[in-house]
Amino acid sequence: MSWFHKLIALVVFLAAAGGSRAEEDVCLSPRTTRLGVAAWLTTYRDPAGGMTLDQARQAFRAGQFQPSRKPWPSFGFTPDAIWVRFAVRSETADERLWLLELRTARMGELDWYLLRQNGPVESLTAGNQRERSPEMVDNKNPVFPFKLAAGERAEVFLRIHSETSLHLPLQIWEPMAFMAAQTGGEAGFAAFFGYLAALILLSLVLSLFTRDRGYAIYSLSLVGVFGVYFISSGYYVWWHLPGGRFAVEGGVIICVQATLLLLTFYLRYFFDLPTTLPGLNRWVVRLAWGLVAGTGVFLLGPYHIMQPLVLLQTLLFGAGSLVVALVAWWRGNRTARFYALAWLTFWVLLTITNFQYFAWLPMSHLPESQAILGVALSVTFFLLAMADRVRLIHRNMEAAQLQVLALEQQASKELRVQMRQQQQLIRDLHDGIGGLTANVAILAELGRRDAPADPERASFQRISELACEGGAEIRSLMSSMEARELQWPDLIDECRRHGDLVLPAHGIEFALAVSGDSDQPGPGIFPGMSLFRVFKEAVTNAVKHSGASRVEAHLEFLPHHFRMTVQDNGRGMGAAPGLGRGQANMAARVAELGGTMTHRGEVGTKLVFELPLPLKAPVPFPETLGG
Repeated sequence: MSWFHKLIALVVFLAAAGGSRAEEDVCLSPRTTRLGVAAWLTTYRDPAGGMTLDQARQAFRAGQFQPSRKPWPSFGFTPDAIWVRFAVRSETADERLWLLELRTARMGELDWYLLRQNGPVESLTAGNQRERSPEMVDNKNPVFPFKLAAGERAEVFLRIHSETSLHLPLQIWEPMAFMAAQTGGEAGFAAFFGYLAALILLSLVLSLFTRDRGYAIYSLSLVGVFGVYFISSGYYVWWHLPGGRFAVEGGVIICVQATLLLLTFYLRYFFDLPTTLPGLNRWVVRLAWGLVAGTGVFLLGPYHIMQPLVLLQTLLFGAGSLVVALVAWWRGNRTARFYALAWLTFWVLLTITNFQYFAWLPMSHLPESQAILGVALSVTFFLLAMADRVRLIHRNMEAAQLQVLALEQQASKELRVQMRQQQQLIRDLHDGIGGLTANVAILAELGRRDAPADPERASFQRISELACEGGAEIRSLMSSMEARELQWPDLIDECRRHGDLVLPAHGIEFALAVSGDSDQPGPGIFPGMSLFRVFKEAVTNAVKHSGASRVEAHLEFLPHHFRMTVQDNGRGMGAAPGLGRGQANMAARVAELGGTMTHRGEVGTKLVFELPLPLKAPVPFPETLGG
């Protein structure tokens, strides 16, 4: 016989042995402390859900029960009621108490029947959707106590009907071994919930100290995770908290949907989707609204249909979040690696768990345990992702501060160079053009004294006046270049000085009045000098074109704007004046400062300039060329 035929024979033998074992009794010896009974189980589906115990016994005698060949039989999400049968025999020398535990708190309705050879049928009830019999052991999982005398044999029938995933991790315990195991099991759950609570508290504290809303969103999402596993692990019903029957189904859906909604906000925040991926961000916002609407649908529909859809939605959400993280990582976001690792861990373990819930994979251990492990690892990676993101932000801030410092140092060097160049330019203006205008003024005065006739003296007088005006312009320019800031009193003094210098030399009286608060923050060097040039142009126009004997200026400081009026008593501008180059330039300068210019020309000339306070810096504005 070849090795292949030997292997086939071994497989057939083992299958036959496994199938025949279901007809044997579960033997409880003095050394038995814990024994899984899956290998001895036979099961029957009751689609109508109304089968009685007698009908189940008849179906068993008719050979309609099927032996189980799985470590832990699983039927997925099914509306059927499942009947389970096995026989148990005591091999002890005395009567002993045994405990049959269904190691899951998710089942809705359970009916336990113990049939002895000579005696009445003993029955107990348990489950999330019905009252538990007082004889049941006080535990979050259904635990049925039963006694067997020495050598006694009994049959056990168990009817299970649940809208949750239906699986049968059945074990028989010796009471002391059960108590010892419960201590370890409760310690594991306590560690898990304590870890979640610690992360919730830590995230809240970090959100307060760092003012980073990401930690707050993360903390609230952990509250939803805590609620899901606190309910599904059986503690909510075991502690008799209000609304237990609704919480087992509706409460889990609400917690799952709230957690996914918060993780949607967390996803948008973590990767700054509105800025980095605006197109994807719009789909994420739609997803958030879909989660809100889907919650109502899931709560109203049949739970055995809606719960698989919730699980499928969670898997799709995890896969989508993983894709977003991988894309962000590929685009250079290094903090996405922990985020991707968190979703990868969660998605892989939840996928395996869901396949077991749907009975697509065999259960070698409780699916809840690997789901809890996946959550614990995922939330840890999420926290690491947050910490890495904050670390990266701080590092970028430090780099930005160093860059700003370097730019400030460079700007300081350039400013010092510009100041030296400015001082050199001021000296050149003073010694060069300033000296030339002074010499021209002196020579013109000498020529006026030596001129033989009045026309020549008048010409030299005009040259002297223009030289003096040019010198005043150069001094004004040098003053503006040396100034660091210009206050309103400085501008008022400059206007008064210029008017007193220019107008009396042409036989024109000058008066300047000020009203309002001139001690408010000044116009600044560039707006102030632009406004001063507007005033100079108005005075120059009065000298050149008005034929006036008096010019009055009025500077008014009103609550929210500044008004400057320059008026003469000359011949005016006519009923429909056109803007010459001088007035066009004045209007352009005032427009640069955000103001307006109006004028009247019937009786004398009155120019009114109104500007909002504070003055804004002028922007380049092309001068208008006019006639």
